[in-house]
Amino acid sequence: MRSHLTRHVFRQLLYNECLSETKCGIQQVSDRCFRKRSVPSSPRFITRSLFGFSRKPPREPKPVDLDPGYGQMLELSSTLHMKTRPPPPEVLAQAFNDFFRARQNSSNPLEELHVSHATNTFEYLQKDYRGVEDFGLSDDDLRVALIALVYMPKDRKYETHKKLARLLFEEYMQRRGSYLVPQWKEVFKYLRPFITILSRGGDSLKARETLERYQDNGLRKREKSVWNEVLRGFAKEKNDEELLHTLDIMQKRKIPFDPIIHEIFMEYYASKDDVAMAKKWYQHPIEGGEPPTIHTDSSVLKLCIRCQELGWGEEIVKSMLARSPDKRAWNTVFLWAAAKGKGVDEIERMMQVMVRRNEEIGNNERPDIGTINSLVELANVNNDPYTAERYVALGQKWSLQPNAHTYLLQLEYRIRVGDLDGARSAYSKLQSEEIPADLDIPLINKLILALCNAKRQDYDAIMSLVEDLSERKGRFEPETVSALSLLHLQREEIHELVDLLHTHTFHYGLEQRSAIRDVFVNFCLDRSNTTSRAWDSYCIIREIFAETEVDTRTRLMREFFERKRSDMASHVFGHMRQYPTKRQRPRLETYAACFEGIGKAADAESLEMVHNMLKLDSEIEPNTRLYNALMLAYTGCGMADRSLDFWGHIVHSREGPSYNSIQIALMACEALPFGDRRAREIWARLQKFGIEVTREIYTAYIGALAGQMSFTEGSDLVEKAESETGFPPDIIMLGTFYNASLGDSRREEIEKWASKKYPVAWQELVKLDKKQGEWQEYFDINREVAP
Repeated sequence: MRSHLTRHVFRQLLYNECLSETKCGIQQVSDRCFRKRSVPSSPRFITRSLFGFSRKPPREPKPVDLDPGYGQMLELSSTLHMKTRPPPPEVLAQAFNDFFRARQNSSNPLEELHVSHATNTFEYLQKDYRGVEDFGLSDDDLRVALIALVYMPKDRKYETHKKLARLLFEEYMQRRGSYLVPQWKEVFKYLRPFITILSRGGDSLKARETLERYQDNGLRKREKSVWNEVLRGFAKEKNDEELLHTLDIMQKRKIPFDPIIHEIFMEYYASKDDVAMAKKWYQHPIEGGEPPTIHTDSSVLKLCIRCQELGWGEEIVKSMLARSPDKRAWNTVFLWAAAKGKGVDEIERMMQVMVRRNEEIGNNERPDIGTINSLVELANVNNDPYTAERYVALGQKWSLQPNAHTYLLQLEYRIRVGDLDGARSAYSKLQSEEIPADLDIPLINKLILALCNAKRQDYDAIMSLVEDLSERKGRFEPETVSALSLLHLQREEIHELVDLLHTHTFHYGLEQRSAIRDVFVNFCLDRSNTTSRAWDSYCIIREIFAETEVDTRTRLMREFFERKRSDMASHVFGHMRQYPTKRQRPRLETYAACFEGIGKAADAESLEMVHNMLKLDSEIEPNTRLYNALMLAYTGCGMADRSLDFWGHIVHSREGPSYNSIQIALMACEALPFGDRRAREIWARLQKFGIEVTREIYTAYIGALAGQMSFTEGSDLVEKAESETGFPPDIIMLGTFYNASLGDSRREEIEKWASKKYPVAWQELVKLDKKQGEWQEYFDINREVAP
């Protein structure tokens, strides 16, 4: 297949000039990505609309949404990697401050990717901006950055967060000169977030050592909450020994064992289902004789249900009612009863008992919507939406008006069971309620995801939710963006898709961006999608996900070769070649894959240009595999004489030829006029050095000689195959002998001889389709060989 890309366009690609090709389905993603250079295939005339007004200008994509200052820090990382001139230090200092002051008030966690660029910026300023006092960052700027780092993503690696936090804290302490006691109040403002980051990041031992180093006996109340963070850190790390040792240190420092510390220990042992230790620590005396927190009692009761410790659970419930028979205690009792399997009707009778008892003692407390919500929440945990609906109905029976929390719980369980109409109804009711701390945003993401994955998609409903979430500047989860991206791709809404990606993807970490990118990769690899749509998807990968690794880009290149679009595949290769960073430039394996695809497509123009790229690439040292690929490419493009030049390079190289090299060289001889002479030379060399001949090499040798030798000589070679290779002739060998032979009379002789000598293999061969070649028909046998 002849390439659709001209030599001129390939030269543009080689010299790092962007381009587009109107006939290969390329659509503009942004002005920076593709510029129209080619002459239109059909004439265009200047037209004027009614009354002389010009047409509506083309829609421009939304600008990339970056956090304040992040663009400059990103630019610094790029310039450091490429060893070019970085932005001015004063600009970077301002960018660092702008970034962390903006993130300080954000509920979204700081991703590792963003922190790594911030770390590069801080280290650069610390090293190269010493001419200005405090290198442009005040003590307060350091504190703001430390506080912002506390908001870390869940279940990720935190090494980058801890590294930057350590740099910030050490810089502050260095500025203070020594551990001055009068400055402890000021130091504590920096110590507290630093200890929190270490504890939450899996480095609790270092956090404890740091806290002990900067201790001061005059501020125990202030430091107690920090010690609690250390305890939580060891509990998260499941380090029993250090958890208990930390408590000993706290007791020596006379930090009281209060209900919060008690709660930390109870939650830890309850999470491990360690009933014995949970019982022991539940009985541990609390400072001032205070009772356990309601949250502690709830955790213990759940442990009792899981581990069938119902007797202990009953004792806890009775003690709760005895010490404080208030509404919170009663709510816990209702939860205990429901967890034990009591039905909704029985819970209602217990509520009536509560009301009667309270009336007897002159207490007007009654169950409220919080009581109902806690029961619905338990049903959600148990994945029991039917019971959850009955609890909501029970609340209505008691004239308890649902609140925002009720609708949130309804939204959650209706999404879980696939009741999307019910979920949308709950969401519409939720909109009239005041929702604290944007608690509905995770559920809106789940609802959008469920609607996108539904068999019958309600596009208008999806877009209504998307617009609402966008107006509120709520966080779009990566899974939501992935689902919406696929939806827009399927509907060919490229502008909307690019706007979505520009708005959200640059706020995610590398793992999250990779998950979104894989949607586009899989779309490209799905053969049910047209080539033009696959190309649109690739253009978005190139524009939005510049960090895409070479292996993924190589898969996409191979895909376009498989789609018989060598022009697009070569375009993908050219984009890799344009990257300034080594890790994203083509490797030797990439060149080999490209040449292999070009050879199958017989695209001589692409071959010339990519080979020129190879000659200019000083980072690639050709080896046997690459020379094999070049032989395949030149043979496939009808230049077998050039192909055998690379065979000469292989023979005289230190690595030498592989078995595939020999087979490819013999196949080149087959395509070369009078190539039998070169083939006999190669064969003689094999015989001289006693190299084992495989069936594939022997078949290629027959093909190289078949065009020039007589029928008798050719049939003798085929009949000797079993003695030479240990394998009898198969359909590949017979098909090669037939295809390479010239003339109808010769082919008739082969057909008569093979049908009698090898009837089974010949019958399998004639079942294959025949294709029309330049001069005659040939059997469509698979003779592909890897480089």
